[in-house]
Order: sequence, then C-alpha cells, then structure tokens
Amino acid sequence: MITQRQLSILNAIVEDYVDLGQPVGSKTLIERHNLNVSAATIRNEMKVLESIQLIEKTHLSSGRCPSQLGFRYHVNYLLNEASQQQHSKSQRLKTLMASNHYNVASALSEFAEELSKASQYTTLVMRPDFKQDIINDIQLVRANAFLVIMIVVFTSGHVEHLHLASQAPLTNEELTKIANFVSAQFKYQRDVSFENEINTFTNSPVERDFIKNLVSSLEVHINEQSNGIFTGGKFKLIDALDETNVSSIQPILQYIESHRIINLLENMSDKATDVKIGDEIDNNLSDISIITSDYHIDNNLRGRIAVIGPTAMRYQNVIQLLNAIW
Repeated sequence: MITQRQLSILNAIVEDYVDLGQPVGSKTLIERHNLNVSAATIRNEMKVLESIQLIEKTHLSSGRCPSQLGFRYHVNYLLNEASQQQHSKSQRLKTLMASNHYNVASALSEFAEELSKASQYTTLVMRPDFKQDIINDIQLVRANAFLVIMIVVFTSGHVEHLHLASQAPLTNEELTKIANFVSAQFKYQRDVSFENEINTFTNSPVERDFIKNLVSSLEVHINEQSNGIFTGGKFKLIDALDETNVSSIQPILQYIESHRIINLLENMSDKATDVKIGDEIDNNLSDISIITSDYHIDNNLRGRIAVIGPTAMRYQNVIQLLNAIW
C-alpha cells in the first residue's frame, strides 16, 4: 500500500510518460503538476516507488518509467474512481443500427471505426451472441424450383438471409405453412427440439427433410455469425508503437487474427470496464494493453468491445469513453 502522495506522484509519472514518451524526472513533474512538494521530496518518493517496483530507472536517463506493476496500480486506481462515478450513457449504436437499416455487420463496422477515432487506438467490436437473440419471424421465399431464401427477423431488428436447397419443388403455400410452423416453434425460445412436432405437422418426407435442413442451417449460421469481429483503425496500433516495442506488432496482429482474441474477450470479466496489461494477456505481448467493455443492441443482446494499444496508453481517456457506451 502506498501513500496518497506517492500515488499522486505515480499517476503523474504515468501520465507524463504516456504524453512525452520518455523517462520522467522530478523537474518535469514539478513543471507539469501542482504537487506542492519540493524536488528533493519528489526524488525521495520516487526512490520508494522504485524500491517497490512500481517505477524503474533506465540506463539512458536519470528519469523513471512506470513498470508493468506501476501501470497496473495506476489502472486499478482509475477503475476504482470510474466505478464510483455516474456516467452519461451514449445510445450511438442504436442510431447506427437504424441508419444501417438494422444490418448488424454494417452498423458494427461503422461503430468500430468511430470508436477508433474517438480513442485514437485500434478497436475491436465483437458480434453479439445471436444465440441470445429471439427469432421473431421466419419467412420463406421460393427463388426457383429447388432454391428457397429464408428471411429470419430477430426481435433486435436484425435480419438474416439464408439460401436453402429443397430435394423437390415446394409450392408457395407449402413454404408459407412451413414458415409459420417453424416461427411458432422458435418464438420466445431458442435451442428447441421439435422432432415430434415435425412428425405431427406433416406426413411428407420432403417437407420433413426440408424443415430439418432449415433448422440445422439456421443454427450453424448463427453460431458462425456470433464469432465475427470488426476492426477499426488497425494501423493505429502500429503508429502507437515505437522502436522500443515494435517487436510486439506481429504477435498482436496474429493474436487479433486468431480465435485467441475471441476467447480472451469472452473470458474477461463482466465489469463495466476491464483492463489486461502486458503478460496478463500473453507472454509474447509484454508491450500491449487491452481495455474491454460491453455494448448492448437491446436488453438481451450484447457484445464486447476491445481497445488495443501500447502499455503506455491513455487509460483514463479510454476508460471514460467505454464507460459512456451502453
């Protein structure tokens, strides 16, 4: 546990190191912060912070840099402060959904770019888990004798289109009857199993096979859609790194493009905002930080946001930004 004065000095060192990109000395702290103590006192407190490994001295300067432990202490302070504050919540995503005609892919892609511009870092927006969304209606439209287009409308306003093959031609009347039947089974519930209901519904082997294919295709499609990630400002990550940590570029890009980032986002806590720093993420990512939060499309449907940058990132700005998102 450190004193309030030591915490103020640590926070000032982190802020100046992020702003200036170089080790911070007592003179810089006095010039940039109203700490109301002498340079000698600051140097003594810096020695204490160094002894408990919250800051470290480089060989090239008399100044100090935050250690990963120091960044963690600073971030924990910011998260605690943020948890005690009331935040005005933005409904921007709802506006984007409407302007993109409830096309989730288009809305989330635009959302990722906007968040990247606002944060000045690379941003990932993970698709919501559509397995939690409720199917409101299913419509079947015959494209030709053996091809049917399935239109799936969710309560969130999201719409999906799937192509289904039929072993034998189905009339428009048969397709309408099947669509009404399947919609009734899915309404207000998911992961339903209605083998017996299918057998009661129709004696036609063609219709039975078509319904089973429809349900299977829909479930596979929803599972695949729920793993999608939209990236905003990917090259901002490269811009944020310098010659001391440029080696982190390839590992983090590989991490983003693999399923490991999805697992990380899914396993990070359900706090309003969470932060992973350096090797808390992965042993190969010592110079990277990831800040995550939730977003909501409606009360049932939510996804994850991740802002990725160097460990020397403007945590306070990003935490405030993410805390303002609903």
